[in-house]
Amino acid sequence: MIKNKYWDELAALYQGSVDHKLPVALWRYPDSDDPRAVVDLSGAVRPVKIDFTRRTPGFAFAPFVNNGGKETLFIRADLYLNQTGLQIFPNGVAGNGQVEQNKIRLLDTLHNLVDQPRRVQDNWFTAPQHHQTDTISTKEAFCQLVEDAITYIRATGIKKIVTSRATETLLPPHFAPVTAFELLCRFYPHAFVSLVSIPAVGTWLGASPELLLSLSEQKLCTVALAGTKAYSPGVPLSAVKWGTKEIEEQALVGDYIREFFQQLTLSDFAEDGPRTVAAGNVAHLQTKFEIKLNSAQLLHLANQVLNNLHPTSAVCGMPKKEALSFILEKEKYDRSFYSGFLGPIHLPDQSHLFVNLRCMQLKADRAVLYIGGGITQDSVPELEWEETVLKSKTLLAILQPELVMEN
Repeated sequence: MIKNKYWDELAALYQGSVDHKLPVALWRYPDSDDPRAVVDLSGAVRPVKIDFTRRTPGFAFAPFVNNGGKETLFIRADLYLNQTGLQIFPNGVAGNGQVEQNKIRLLDTLHNLVDQPRRVQDNWFTAPQHHQTDTISTKEAFCQLVEDAITYIRATGIKKIVTSRATETLLPPHFAPVTAFELLCRFYPHAFVSLVSIPAVGTWLGASPELLLSLSEQKLCTVALAGTKAYSPGVPLSAVKWGTKEIEEQALVGDYIREFFQQLTLSDFAEDGPRTVAAGNVAHLQTKFEIKLNSAQLLHLANQVLNNLHPTSAVCGMPKKEALSFILEKEKYDRSFYSGFLGPIHLPDQSHLFVNLRCMQLKADRAVLYIGGGITQDSVPELEWEETVLKSKTLLAILQPELVMEN
């Protein structure tokens, strides 16, 4: 485990936020060793529609089905922690009595916790019972779902449907969310690692390989990510060989983004790929798209990208309307925040949203793991099942001691 004062501060901030029933998010960018955190001192997070032009700093957490973008939960960055220290953003704090009281209580708790040995976090926010996933997909049920998707694709002529499943596993003894977050950071340096805890919503952990969009003052980026192969870290990426099914699946995602930009008459964008990228024990095909405009234009473009690309074809299918209709009718469970999006906005002057993949939701004594894969007319149900098993190992590695020891 990583041991230093800053990680103790992160753990204390998370622990104090849960103790005081305050929304909190921790994250670590890909290829970075600088985990960060925000806390919303209001104690309540309400659904909003993200508007980049407002330049409000915080952390977005959106479900797969987002009702026109209006169901995104926004953890306002009243407190923001990175390795330069703890910052207090005045907009949401000044003049609000309850928020001021929460700030004073939390800062007092932090002072006490940081000077003590790290306590095992033995509680976390869980979703209300009626919001918890209770339909767990067996191999037989998932293979039948894939068969149904293939039949639907061949009957309608659509190109792709992304099917998914959820599976439960017991949490190990002395499980602690921040420790799990640390392990994910250590095991998956190229992923966006997150720990999100919101009262009355729940606690989610993840290590996502897929960028939805990144926004700076100079440029906007997004990616087309699809295709999955088993990968052993240390093996050259050039050694990964792709079949026709994976190449076509990734090309569909790239075509969708390319056509979206062209519809906006944005022809001057740079494109890089497809190239093989690693995400833990799996590899994917990725094409990166980048566009440069002035700051005001980029803010408006970011709104358009978010509203039109989510849910991406990589987690839904193509055409999106028909694929989504199939998913909502046939999957028979609530994806909740799986395959939604999450990430910091305007912190400090950049925004990075990722698709919520390789993620799990914490219950009181177990975790619900969510995994899926893209289905085309050439898919084989048994192989699609095996792909989901492979993807599940991303999270099982931090829950099953024998897998942890192997890393």
